[in-house]
Amino acid sequence: MVQKLVKQSLVMFVGVLLCVAIPAPPVSAAPGKGTQQSSAQLNARIDRILRSSDAFRGFWGIEVAELPGGRIIFSRDAQHLFHPASNMKLFTTAAALEKLGPDFVFRTTVESVSEPDAQGRVPGIDLVGRGDPTFEEAVVSTNKAEAKSDGSPVLQQLAVQLKARGVLEITGPLVADDSYFLCQPYSQGWAADELLWGYAAPVSALAFNSNSLQLRIKPGPKAGDRAEVWLAPLAGGYRINNSLETGAAGTENRLFVERGADPTQLDVWGRIPLDAGESAERVAILHPQQLLGELFRQALEEAGIRVRGGVEVRQITRAEAAAGHSLPQPASRVVLAEHDSLPLREIVKVTNKESRNFYAEMLLRTLAREVKHSGSLEDGLSVLSEFARQTGAGQGETTFADGSGLSWDDLVTPDSLVKLLTYVARSPAFDIFQETLPVAGVDGTLAGRFKGTRVERRIHAKTGTKEQVNALSGYMEAASGKRLVFSIIGNNHALKESEGAATVDRIALAIHDSFSRR
Repeated sequence: MVQKLVKQSLVMFVGVLLCVAIPAPPVSAAPGKGTQQSSAQLNARIDRILRSSDAFRGFWGIEVAELPGGRIIFSRDAQHLFHPASNMKLFTTAAALEKLGPDFVFRTTVESVSEPDAQGRVPGIDLVGRGDPTFEEAVVSTNKAEAKSDGSPVLQQLAVQLKARGVLEITGPLVADDSYFLCQPYSQGWAADELLWGYAAPVSALAFNSNSLQLRIKPGPKAGDRAEVWLAPLAGGYRINNSLETGAAGTENRLFVERGADPTQLDVWGRIPLDAGESAERVAILHPQQLLGELFRQALEEAGIRVRGGVEVRQITRAEAAAGHSLPQPASRVVLAEHDSLPLREIVKVTNKESRNFYAEMLLRTLAREVKHSGSLEDGLSVLSEFARQTGAGQGETTFADGSGLSWDDLVTPDSLVKLLTYVARSPAFDIFQETLPVAGVDGTLAGRFKGTRVERRIHAKTGTKEQVNALSGYMEAASGKRLVFSIIGNNHALKESEGAATVDRIALAIHDSFSRR
């Protein structure tokens, strides 16, 4: 495990959740006698589950509703606010599907002020990003030789399109245009010691490989040798100061990674055992727009297009936007090449099944741009808040700080998640949305959970995991044929990640058993 020591000048604010344990509120609907008995039995069973693992020292909110009506059949502290972790993505992805549409595509273009002249010259080109989270998403090879290749397929395709349009020379600059979003790479409440890692990669309208690289690590041939360390899928652009030693087989793995004052250098040191095998840690790219511009310049040169100018990055800062400044745009632009993403439904599927933070943050800013016409984090959060009210969440039931759940300032009630999921279940996009969720024992972040149990394949739900946070919210098919919506969130417990997940799973099984009686 990497010892996450990070030098960062950026200061983040971290919210702290304070909860007060009070008796579980009564079921909010007027249940029949059978439901009352099931609720009482379920409450007692949950008490036993929590006490058996010391989970009772934390705070747990649970709610269950029955579809299609949405009648609440069980509620335990479901009106309290909790850190949702990646259950936050349920709000973001549901809002994206409704506001943008499942067939929405992200368009990246190469533009100029004119067509090429008779000699194939254009005065400059802009590579314009519009929030595609999948742009140049590489399939990282475990083969070291392949991983060191600097090939960028989408950029190469764009270069081929330019050549086909007759472009032979770019006499001015190559601009990496990132102005579709405001320059707000991070959200409030992201911990500073997480910013090195790929799961907290900076957000940009023009992105490369989820704005992260794989730092791959392999022991040397024998104890005492320097370990092998390299970046994939790119080797160029970043320097690795490798002081990592190979220890004897069976010794403790002590691996440290740190970004110093030079943002293009990674310091790697410590000791890994000879029998450790090859491993990988995803690290964030601090300036993805500049890197992408340089890679595109390289692709153009390889395609036989000469670039005489340098690479520039175009952005709008929050201060510039607040002052009413905007980037000057020519009266007309000529699109010389373009790349369209997969439809949104496929991107949301990856977002939820694999719990991609970067994808969720890109969706949030895209909502801001498409709905509020600003591309700011604040307007993205405003869209989410308005959507939560639309689903029936009351004032104070949600506090949003980002789109992924990485922020410690995100707070939601289990009741608000149940309302969201019930709302989506009634919408035309329900089948599409449910298909994006991990399936118990089958795929995504639930592939290794619930295998061989009575709920295998019967749960479609989003997981959520952070330090001292475990969550699971989604849909369940009971053995009785009932279709249930549920939300389980645990906060401030002292359980290890696997123990917290196991506790959540036991509660989910208890819910299934309690409401499976015909």
